[in-house]
Amino acid sequence: MGGFCDIMMESRDQFCYIIQDFVDCDDAMPFMTFPKTTLPHGVDVVDWAIGDAPLSFDNGLAAAIGNFDGVHLGHQHLIKAAMADGKTPAVITFAPHPRRFFSPVSDGFYLCGEADKLAFIASLGVRVILRLTFNDAMRNTSAEDFITKVLPALGVQALYAGEDFGFGNNRSGGMDMIDRLGRDHGISTHPVAILQEDQDAISSTRIRGLISQGEMAQAAAMLGRPFAISGAIIKGDQRGRTIGFPTANMTLDEMTKPAFGVYSIAMAVPKSSDGDQAPKIYPGVANLGIRPTAPDRGVLLESHLFGYDGDLYDQRVSVFLLDFIRPERAFDNFDQLREQIALDAESAKRFHLDHTGLLSQ
Repeated sequence: MGGFCDIMMESRDQFCYIIQDFVDCDDAMPFMTFPKTTLPHGVDVVDWAIGDAPLSFDNGLAAAIGNFDGVHLGHQHLIKAAMADGKTPAVITFAPHPRRFFSPVSDGFYLCGEADKLAFIASLGVRVILRLTFNDAMRNTSAEDFITKVLPALGVQALYAGEDFGFGNNRSGGMDMIDRLGRDHGISTHPVAILQEDQDAISSTRIRGLISQGEMAQAAAMLGRPFAISGAIIKGDQRGRTIGFPTANMTLDEMTKPAFGVYSIAMAVPKSSDGDQAPKIYPGVANLGIRPTAPDRGVLLESHLFGYDGDLYDQRVSVFLLDFIRPERAFDNFDQLREQIALDAESAKRFHLDHTGLLSQ
């Protein structure tokens, strides 16, 4: 595994399709990617549930199927295989994520929010995104019915999935079953080899594990971009202003929890409310955690930006966690906290000077 800059630049070519649509290259590192608030023209997002009317698409669909949490490099590999088929390129995914359906009160685990997920999928050139409602009806659908009833109703003519894909009630179906039963319904089957890194499969589970340990460069190498948390800035207690470090605060909502502590970050701040302009990118430092010196606020991401002086309340931003500086810890008083924040800010500035080009000398 190389250094941070090496990993990011190795990923650039794999994610270069996003740069033109999502990044203001005068402001951003070339490998950074920022989802728009609106999808590209010509991309259809269709919500469909068991019992809905059949769909019809010109030329039929070549569809990649999966949860696609994070739209990591393994997912991109699968989607690109479907895009090369020649039919209308599509993605079939599920909402909510089956894991959330079965564990509705468990901790957040998403690698990207729904809006970001759709934007990243669309940026690959997919024309149709089918979101299948995962409810009791979908849960109880047999593998046979999924092949012979659901897939034909969606207009699928070619199905691409990871070679270990399982589906249907109790995950009783696999690619062999689709190949066997799908032929009579005009569906061809295309198992896709699992993409690997360091001789292990690239997976959402593996990436979550790295993020939980603060291994942001390794996670970014498998995502194809730095890990980001997107959401609206909320009003905090404004205590940071009193010690010289005002912060823009966000909750994590359904996102997976990174290691609690201090990070070098970059924040994408919108230039326009409609999302049509590429964001302005600011370097900064952030604390993620429960703030043991000032508790009772729950888990927050508190970002201090270098060179920004404005009001971000209620604006939707993306915060990229680039490098883990130190674990979160309690301080005896706010003077100690202020001193440590100043040291953390200097560490983040050195990181940006060495790696990102977002902070001028």
